[in-house]
Amino acid sequence: MRHLRIYPSLLALRSENSPKSRLFLGFLGLCLALAGWPSAAFAVPASVQDSYVNDNEMIDAARNGDVGKINALLVAGVTANETGSNGVPVLIVAVENGHYDAVQMLLDQGADVDRRAPDGRTALTSVALSGRADLARLLLEAGADPDRVGADRDVPLLIAIRAHNTNVVDELLKHDADPEETDVTGRSALDLARERHFGDIVDLLVAAGAQ
Repeated sequence: MRHLRIYPSLLALRSENSPKSRLFLGFLGLCLALAGWPSAAFAVPASVQDSYVNDNEMIDAARNGDVGKINALLVAGVTANETGSNGVPVLIVAVENGHYDAVQMLLDQGADVDRRAPDGRTALTSVALSGRADLARLLLEAGADPDRVGADRDVPLLIAIRAHNTNVVDELLKHDADPEETDVTGRSALDLARERHFGDIVDLLVAAGAQ
């Protein structure tokens, strides 16, 4: 396909993210559109942008789990509550990339454990979906609210139940998550577990007092 020949150069330019590169890409897009090329022929996929486009140094370090760089930036005065160009807090970036030590360092330096991303998700709701019980425990022990709603008004417990992340459910209940939480349709945590035949989670909920 014709677009494959120009893709590496476009990726490099997009990663550079300088005023000149943005101007060139805009001009190139216009020329190709006039020539009849579809926009998809020169667009950089979102997944590639997420992986390769540079953000600020703190966000890039959190994404890569570079605790040495994170520490150096913190010492230099960068806040542990830094956000990326998309508004996502650095703590959530570290959590979603699974970097335990980076998460620990950010929490130790005052990162707001309950801070939301623009779409409403929190570090804990992200962990509830991913299933990392060790990160769930770390966040909860740092004071994360186990019942704080995230995107779509869902609490971590319901997210973890739907994803059948039993170990995360266990951690949430151990840290006083409400076992009788309901979703926007009125179904309880126990309803959701029973509908999906998740007997292990049903047992945990009943032991925690769900009825």
